[in-house]
Amino acid sequence: MKEIFEYLDYRLLLRDFYEHAKQTKPYYSYRFIASRVGVNPGFLFRLMSGKVHIGLRKIEVFADLLELSGRQREYFTELVRLGKAKRDEDVQDGLKKLQSIRGIQFSTIADDQMEFFGKWHHMAMRSLLSIYPFNGKNYRRLGAMMIPPLSANEARESVNLLVRLGLVSPDHDGIYKVADTFISTKEKWSSAAVHEYQKASIALSLKALDTLSKDIRDVSTVTFTCSKNQLETLRDRLQEIRQGMLIMSQDCPGEDCVMQLNLQLIPAALVKKTEL
Repeated sequence: MKEIFEYLDYRLLLRDFYEHAKQTKPYYSYRFIASRVGVNPGFLFRLMSGKVHIGLRKIEVFADLLELSGRQREYFTELVRLGKAKRDEDVQDGLKKLQSIRGIQFSTIADDQMEFFGKWHHMAMRSLLSIYPFNGKNYRRLGAMMIPPLSANEARESVNLLVRLGLVSPDHDGIYKVADTFISTKEKWSSAAVHEYQKASIALSLKALDTLSKDIRDVSTVTFTCSKNQLETLRDRLQEIRQGMLIMSQDCPGEDCVMQLNLQLIPAALVKKTEL
């Protein structure tokens, strides 16, 4: 069984604990555990299947079942709170608390994913390495290609992160190549991570208004009226634009730059039906 600090879902922890306990204690069953923690066996089965959560009042009895104390008990408490979190901000706060409790000796894929989405330049670095033959030697030059430029250390850390995530790797000649791998956004923390990336990308656009000349950027806005019922149609149109840009990129010869496209569609005013 893994160390508790390697888990990001307390229900997977409970399931692994159950499977491990059964190997040495034949009497361990859903009914036995349910009697220990004061729930019915059916609820316990759904809990370990990832369909329900325990109440906050049950944290202590489950921690006793797992025989946790000290940092491990504190970590389990925050795992449960993270599992029940619904808002992106609460998920982010929960992940930071878990990272603080477990320390630097334990790391999870969520740590790297949050780092990847937390700053704009990691995604851009991945794209840059797809068109620039970088051999892992001159990080100062690599960082200077970014807009705004990165330091040599920032460029090195970005490449190392991409390697850890399996997004790039050096070939037999030492040239970094982009892998046909993408980060899964199905996990609970992914929504919060993407939210951070979107904020970083918007901030980058704001900075570009003051720092980049018009001949290498295009910023435009439009304000219009419509029905809220048309929102899905508008989203579909924006998706078509994004997909069109990606298709054009695949067929583009002589690639020599990485472009960032941000599309924001937000309401500027809402009228209630009763006011019409």
